[in-house]
Amino acid sequence: MAGLSINSITKRFGETEVLRDVTLDIADAEFVSLVGPSGCGKSTLLRIIAGLEDPTGGEIAIDGEAVTGMRAADRNLSMVFQSYALYPHLTVAENIAVPLRMRSLSAGQRLPVIGPFLPGSKDKRAEITAAVKDAAEMLEIGALLDRKPGQLSGGQRQRVALGRALVRSPAAFLLDEPLSNLDAKLRVQTRAEIAQLHRRLNATFIYVTHDQVEAMTMSDRIAVMMDGEILQCDSPSIIYEDPNDIRVAEFIGSPKINILPVELHERTLSLFDKPVGRTAIGAKAGVYQLGLRPEAIHLAKSDPLLTGTVAHVENLGAEVFAQVELAGQTARVTCRAAPAARDQLRLGAEIGLSFDLADALIFDADGKRQRGVEVTLDQPVEAA
Repeated sequence: MAGLSINSITKRFGETEVLRDVTLDIADAEFVSLVGPSGCGKSTLLRIIAGLEDPTGGEIAIDGEAVTGMRAADRNLSMVFQSYALYPHLTVAENIAVPLRMRSLSAGQRLPVIGPFLPGSKDKRAEITAAVKDAAEMLEIGALLDRKPGQLSGGQRQRVALGRALVRSPAAFLLDEPLSNLDAKLRVQTRAEIAQLHRRLNATFIYVTHDQVEAMTMSDRIAVMMDGEILQCDSPSIIYEDPNDIRVAEFIGSPKINILPVELHERTLSLFDKPVGRTAIGAKAGVYQLGLRPEAIHLAKSDPLLTGTVAHVENLGAEVFAQVELAGQTARVTCRAAPAARDQLRLGAEIGLSFDLADALIFDADGKRQRGVEVTLDQPVEAA
């Protein structure tokens, strides 16, 4: 297995700049997800790593060796596509064997009638058969080797695609939205299987997805991409709890983070013209944006910082989320509550909300994180 280095990659399609100075180092055996909205450039970057697209500028290296001008077939990378890309006329075993046949057998040895009888063909075919069986057993599809793709479920076809990637013993695995065609229940099961496969192989995985849950649950690190750039690459917990940019904060987290406008003047932080806290000496006065995750906002027993009307409730069993229209404002906030608070969160109910500013994220007017602006409440707020 191998580490990869992506250095100052740019990509243009005509006048459109798809990737802009993308730099990322991926360690050997690391699982890194490229996550972002559609059109952010994540799949294009993966295809450049694979050698399926040429970059406009920049370099790709595998284990320190520059491969930017190298053919895809020579990079020893395995790619799993969203569409699975299985040959419908071949059996599962034959589909898994395709990359090994292309690499190990000569053109003559691959011929259907005389190929098996050419010198050296028998031993090579036996090695391929053994490797296919090993990969199939690892993915628990050994009983399906004689079936055609049309006879398989979506989850089974996904395993076959993984098997075809696995059998090559590649330097790294590249996965491009591999679960997007599966239903919700099967996605949960398959992402657990991919994470288990990564641990078992101790291999390098680069995984493209627009689904933040997939990225959060499987990755060692997440690279959040938008508009052709990597905004931040960190562990899932840091990405969620300590984002560098308001766009990262808004993309990661479900329900999404609440963003409220605040003003800082003479060390007093005001929310909707109401003083809510004090800052340390030296904080610059001006307009900021206050980020609060739904779990940071709670029902207030008294002296609420916000009041509003319950506009929508989502009861998920173990927890309840409520969207609250703030009194006198056009803004809504989403809060999370325990099931015991369900009776207080009736549609149309007037409620009070509070939060601890220690749980807040402060961004400037341009959306950049302001870690130096530390704010404390004037007095503790008691939760309901």
